[in-house]
Amino acid sequence: MSQNLAIQDTSAFVPTQVLRVYGMRRSGNHAVIDWMMRNAPGGAGLFMNNCKPNRDPFKTARGVATYQDGRELDLDTEADKLRAAGQTPFTLVSYEDTMPAAKRSPLFDSPETCVIIYRSFLHWAASLLRKIQGNKGYGPLERMRVMMQAMRTYGEMLGRVQDTDVVPVCYDHWKEDEGYRRTALDRLDLPGRDLSLGAVQRYGGGSSFQGKKTTATDLATAERAAQMAQDLEYQLVLWTAARDLDFMVRLAEVFPEDAQRLSGLLNTAKAEVKLP
Repeated sequence: MSQNLAIQDTSAFVPTQVLRVYGMRRSGNHAVIDWMMRNAPGGAGLFMNNCKPNRDPFKTARGVATYQDGRELDLDTEADKLRAAGQTPFTLVSYEDTMPAAKRSPLFDSPETCVIIYRSFLHWAASLLRKIQGNKGYGPLERMRVMMQAMRTYGEMLGRVQDTDVVPVCYDHWKEDEGYRRTALDRLDLPGRDLSLGAVQRYGGGSSFQGKKTTATDLATAERAAQMAQDLEYQLVLWTAARDLDFMVRLAEVFPEDAQRLSGLLNTAKAEVKLP
């Protein structure tokens, strides 16, 4: 966010309700966030994207969006968007590739809910790796470095989504089940005015596999693991995860089918190469 975007008096900014939303890249964050914003009270609110933890979101947000009547306003500048939101909007502040601290101070003097958006490990890893492979500046070693760092945070996330101080929203269930979306809105204390999946968001360049599709219903998100199954780098990522006992224990608690598949992969590999 550029330096001229700070509102005149941030101390006077008192949102009616705050969602502090965390999630790994390629976890469907922006699809779910757009849906939350469309279901904001009155369909109006302010979204502050990809802020830096423990920093002022007005100074670190990588873009803002203002919603009215359940849709994002088409305004010329981010300063215009802040002015249109006013001093007391419903506010959603997002963070990527980091998890909430167990003890944290509220962002504003307003009711606040902490949310974690998460996705099946097999599909998330496939989507992130495919996205990284599209970066021509990254070779195999750099791609693995990025993946291993992201997997450490993903492992932390597996523990946090089971804690009582957060509201977890699983993208896989959200994408496929309208009833899940309705129940999630209840847990977030948001009105169920719009249960649709909405349009594919512009953030992050769209889908890693299908580009900039216009509607979320067109995205075959449940096929990502199968689409990457023969990719050697993807197989290496899965093999590494399967060898990490702590990671596997956490994964089995949240995504038991993923853990079962990784265990089978590890056992097959041991038999084929006669590992000790």
